[in-house]
Amino acid sequence: MLPLSRHAARLSAVALLLVSCGRSLTPAECDALLDRYVEKLVGSDRPGTTAAEVVELQRKAREKAKTDPAFAECRSAVSRKKFECAMEAETVDRMEICLL
Repeated sequence: MLPLSRHAARLSAVALLLVSCGRSLTPAECDALLDRYVEKLVGSDRPGTTAAEVVELQRKAREKAKTDPAFAECRSAVSRKKFECAMEAETVDRMEICLL
C-alpha cells in the first residue's frame, strides 16, 4: 500500500489533469479555431488562394464573429476535447465532425 503522502500526491495530480481537461476555451483559442476553420475551408473550396488572401479572409471572419451570438458561445459550447480534435484535423470536414 502506498504511503498516504504518495497517495495524496497522485490524487492531486489526477484532479489537476481533470480540471485542466475541462477548463473553458480562452477567447484567443476561439479565434484560433475560427482561423483554422477558415484556412481549411478556403483550402478545400478555393485552391490556389494566396496566404495574404487567407489572412484577409480570416480577419473578415473574426470581424463577423464579433457580432455573431453563436460565436459568442464558443468558450462554453466547445469542449476542450472538441477543440483539440478540430485543431488537429486535416480537413474542414474533419473539423466539423470534431465540433458536433
